[in-house]
Amino acid sequence: MASEEYASRTWRVAKYRVTRAISRIRTEYGKSPPRSTEHTPPVDPPVPADLLNLLCRLGVALVGAGETSARVQTILDKLSKRYGTANIHFMVLPTAVFVRVRTGNDSAIDMLDARVGTLPLDQIDGLYRLIDRIEQDAPPPGVASRDLDAILTQKPGSPPWLILLGQVVLTVGIGMMLNPGARALVGYVVLGLVVGVLTQLADRVRLLSMALPVVASAVVAVLAYGFPGALAGGQPQQLLIPAVATLLPGAMLTNGTIELATGSMVAGASRVVYGINMLFLLALGSYVGISVLGPLSDPPVSSAQLGWWAPILGVLLIGYGHSWRSSAPQNTVGWLLLVLYVTYAAQVLGKHVSGPLTGTFLGGLVAVNAAYLIQRRKHAPPTQVAFLPAFWMLVPGGISLTGISDLVTHSLSGVSTGGLEVLVSALLSVMSIALGVMVGSGLATAHAPRVSTIIDTVYPHHLPWAHTAKTTGKPDSDS
Repeated sequence: MASEEYASRTWRVAKYRVTRAISRIRTEYGKSPPRSTEHTPPVDPPVPADLLNLLCRLGVALVGAGETSARVQTILDKLSKRYGTANIHFMVLPTAVFVRVRTGNDSAIDMLDARVGTLPLDQIDGLYRLIDRIEQDAPPPGVASRDLDAILTQKPGSPPWLILLGQVVLTVGIGMMLNPGARALVGYVVLGLVVGVLTQLADRVRLLSMALPVVASAVVAVLAYGFPGALAGGQPQQLLIPAVATLLPGAMLTNGTIELATGSMVAGASRVVYGINMLFLLALGSYVGISVLGPLSDPPVSSAQLGWWAPILGVLLIGYGHSWRSSAPQNTVGWLLLVLYVTYAAQVLGKHVSGPLTGTFLGGLVAVNAAYLIQRRKHAPPTQVAFLPAFWMLVPGGISLTGISDLVTHSLSGVSTGGLEVLVSALLSVMSIALGVMVGSGLATAHAPRVSTIIDTVYPHHLPWAHTAKTTGKPDSDS
């Protein structure tokens, strides 16, 4: 009996030990393999091709909207993060958008040509509203690309005849601001019409588009100096700047100066060199036109000037002319005029206080802040749409073109002038407006932290990319 009880107890103990051994074996083999002490970098998620294509094309469109290269890169980085990707890096130049996609230990590089012309105001308006919608809703990249196609392929809001009329009205408005001569009004109308026709022909004839600065300035010089009594009241040189104002590389020179000041040396240097080359092409055209006429006689100079109201009316004409010529969105003319008059008042104040350079500085500073303030109003246009007409009114390349034109005229008449003074005046003119834009951007950002910098243009003041919602894992808005 005792032996049977001992055998039973022994069996139970043996069974218990076997069961524990089996359980221990299952537990050991069921564990995950030991982790390596070496750090394994996270694998970046693949970037969809349609998203990459959308971002590159948005970058090209932003270059056409007049953005600086650094600002375009910032916008693209934020949009890529809005779509949940952090492994895309952009490099933006005035002529190309480069993108590098990191995939694990490798990377792929692509490029998209960015050599586009300046977009009309209605397309700029649609572009920034699309960016606003991407920031808020992050639609599928394919849908956003189709919307971008629709924006960039739409016909100008203004028909050709209205664009031509806008060119004439804009020329008259600028002329009334710079030289409100009574007898010069006929010249402003005639030369504005001629330059408008040449510009529209250049859109259809590639050879003319490449030579447009030289051809336009040559034709303007022939008409202005060939008929000085009928078109200019004896002062043909006063007609040059208003007639070719739309060809001045003011935006190119100003953006290039800003980029150089902010460290974008390649983009800034290329823009500045391009702008200076454009100025010399315009001066070359004037030289050719005056040379064709041969020796010039001195016509009687008319001193008849319009009243104090002429520049004020000129600002009104600039607003309507620019809105028609650049196809401004509907119901935005009032906002454009508001920014124009505020900018003009600041420019006149600075000119009377300290001189032309102070006037352009204050004009750029005030134009930025005025464009930001109206952007926050209901039904107001984006900042860039409101800012560009005021920017053109400042004529940032005016002093440099005037100096170069004087060099051309005096060289033909045998009078020597100081070339160094011309170059210094050009540099100071461009730097004054660029500094005004940068300071104005800083003031706007300091007083309205939900609004982004202008050097740039409009950017939505509610930027939903910084935080990630804990519940959905999708980007949430950041105030």
